[in-house]
Amino acid sequence: MKNIIPHDRSSDNAQRSARPTSRRWRIIREFILSLFAVVSKNFLLTKSAYGKFFRDFFREWSLFFHDRNAVLLLVVAVIFYALYYPLPYINGVAKHIPVAVVDSDNSVMSRQLIQFLKASGDLDITQVADKNEAQKKLAGEEVYGFVEIPFEFEHDIRRGQHISLGVFCNGGYFMVYSDISRAVLYAAGTLGAGVQIAFMQARGVSPNAALSLREPVLVGTQTLFNGAMRYDNYVVPAVLVVIMQQTMVIGICILGGARRKRSFGATSITSDAGLLRRWFGRGTVYILHYFLILLFYLFVIYPFFGWNGRGKFVDIAIFAVVFFTACNQMGFFFAQFFKKKESAMQVFLYMSIPFLFVSGFSYPTSSIPQFLHYLFFLIPAEHAIPAFVSIQQAGANIWEVGDEIVYLATIAVIYCVAGLGLQWWRERV
Repeated sequence: MKNIIPHDRSSDNAQRSARPTSRRWRIIREFILSLFAVVSKNFLLTKSAYGKFFRDFFREWSLFFHDRNAVLLLVVAVIFYALYYPLPYINGVAKHIPVAVVDSDNSVMSRQLIQFLKASGDLDITQVADKNEAQKKLAGEEVYGFVEIPFEFEHDIRRGQHISLGVFCNGGYFMVYSDISRAVLYAAGTLGAGVQIAFMQARGVSPNAALSLREPVLVGTQTLFNGAMRYDNYVVPAVLVVIMQQTMVIGICILGGARRKRSFGATSITSDAGLLRRWFGRGTVYILHYFLILLFYLFVIYPFFGWNGRGKFVDIAIFAVVFFTACNQMGFFFAQFFKKKESAMQVFLYMSIPFLFVSGFSYPTSSIPQFLHYLFFLIPAEHAIPAFVSIQQAGANIWEVGDEIVYLATIAVIYCVAGLGLQWWRERV
């Protein structure tokens, strides 16, 4: 009788999983390239100017998949960073901030104040024995601040004397400092209001009259455009604009801009088209490609993270066309100065942070030195960030951001004229 050796299916599964993933990538890439080739071939059959224009259009779009660096930058990076960057701020606001309390009075009112601090919902209160221990915890960043309740706190309040609470915060974290200060202010204000109303009632004043005397002017505070005070809703939209600008400019420089002869690794690509057709045909590719990226941001990223989106599609579309035109013209201009792909990465990648902060999204524009605005005037993000935030976050229309749109159009024209002139001269020298 023959021995039957059972077939080990696990080894087959291991072999299948061990196959290189690059094969799947090659299949996907070949499918996309073949699709572009079919469309481009159909346009090649037409002799009209539109046919030649669209031929260059689809040929340029297919080149995105010839260069792995371009694929990573123009496709993967713009999606990956939009998902990755907001993740640390997915909670929106700072919660469970550790704060120490030094209760030197240990009275009913001091314990009531501590309860008010705990009721804020943002702070994790820890009581410590003395101020030295609190200072050690603050220095070691075990807590981000501490509150010192002075001795005879309740006694002085009942005598009608003014009390000073000691609030010590780590100023290196602006948001945490603001949350701690606001929570202490509300807690102390609530306790103080209760004490004042109690004193008035003890003198025979009715509760309603005491409340009116305590707050003769009621202040209604309404936070607009970011009611939940979420950090990601405030900072990420500006970052998305910088991501789109930087990836487009660097991607154009990697792919060689509008040069007649461009080399992509082992593949040499030559275009016999005229300068204007190459320039605007390839520029249109980047506008439409990034318009799809923007739609992904608006209809996938924004709903997924729960950000505010009040902009009308028409206003956003007009802004996008002008902004993307300025970016691709900037890329075509600077692409003529780089002989190596790595050079563009080294120059523009490290300029992202200055572009972001000079735009004024995190600091009042009026407080930024004026010479910096002049220095970065020809950077599209300088004007695109306030325009996009105003439209998408605040619901402004295109006329209300008209100055920024005009600046972006001016930048596009300047780079277009300078780039075309430089490219025309280089091709004839």
